[in-house]
Amino acid sequence: MSLVLPIEQWPEADRTMWSVLITEGGPLDDQGALSHLRVSTQTMLATHYGRWLGWVASAAPNALHDAPVSRASLPMIQGWLNSLANTSDTTRHMFVDSVLRILRALEPDHDWLQHRRLLLGLKRSAGRGDPARKQGCILSSAILLRAGLSYAAADPSTVRSPLKRMTRQRDGIMIALLALLPIRRRAFCELSLGQSVHVTDEEILVSLSEEMTKTGVPWEAAVPNQVAGPLRRYIAEVRPALLARGNRQHDILWAGTHGEVMGQNYIGSRIGDVTLKLTGKRIPPHLFRDAAATTLSRLSPESARLIRPVLAHSGSRTAERHYIHAQTIEAGRDYASVVQRLKKGRP
Repeated sequence: MSLVLPIEQWPEADRTMWSVLITEGGPLDDQGALSHLRVSTQTMLATHYGRWLGWVASAAPNALHDAPVSRASLPMIQGWLNSLANTSDTTRHMFVDSVLRILRALEPDHDWLQHRRLLLGLKRSAGRGDPARKQGCILSSAILLRAGLSYAAADPSTVRSPLKRMTRQRDGIMIALLALLPIRRRAFCELSLGQSVHVTDEEILVSLSEEMTKTGVPWEAAVPNQVAGPLRRYIAEVRPALLARGNRQHDILWAGTHGEVMGQNYIGSRIGDVTLKLTGKRIPPHLFRDAAATTLSRLSPESARLIRPVLAHSGSRTAERHYIHAQTIEAGRDYASVVQRLKKGRP
């Protein structure tokens, strides 16, 4: 049996529950308690809930006939956690949090006190994740920028294959762009010409809508000059050539060897492989954000002020959310200047 039970195989009560929770009603209709969430978040919650049901189907199949909330008794949740002993504390917390988030939305007046205590304990155990996973992997953004630009500038005499030169240009530009604009992987993979990437004679502007950011705050930044030139050449020359190889037509910025849209996992793996080759460290896209924060915080308290707007972190107050949006373009330029000084060996 699959570890994750697909929605169509959920018990009828659970399918009905999920349908109600994500229902998007009209202006005068009732809306589901989870209908405001992004599709990606809803998908994640459904996957984790399907994993829970998959375990129930294997360990206590008779419980599938119970009501969703009644089924999720504390002993049952603990039994599921015991089966996840080989996974990380962070993963265990994430799975249980997703299941309880759904069930609390279904019956908010239920007594969830003991479940909340369990979840709090899991959160404490998870802490901030496994620091060993990142140990030794956080490089300066200047190093990543230099590595990406160098890789993109392939010498035709050493790289004779036209396809290899094109993929090197694409991969190097992805690394250099992430070094200066460390956006989240999903948004980076979904960048689209004319929608989130706007090219004019004066500049290239990356503009992320509310739906493309984790915080729900629109984010904009001009592509710094160090990367703008190579990115223009990729858009004007390399990308059309890759699309032509597969007779493809689409607006997504990053194209595969036959013009296909590259998935998030492939791009993440590709960037990790190339950074490992160039720097000796595997740096997946999300660690570029750590690199940016580390680079800025090590420079000075004044540079550290750029971390929040550069990474599009939001605060709890509405005024601060608007401040972050207003400051992202200038902060992106300031950050690019900081990295450029580091690249030249100046403090």
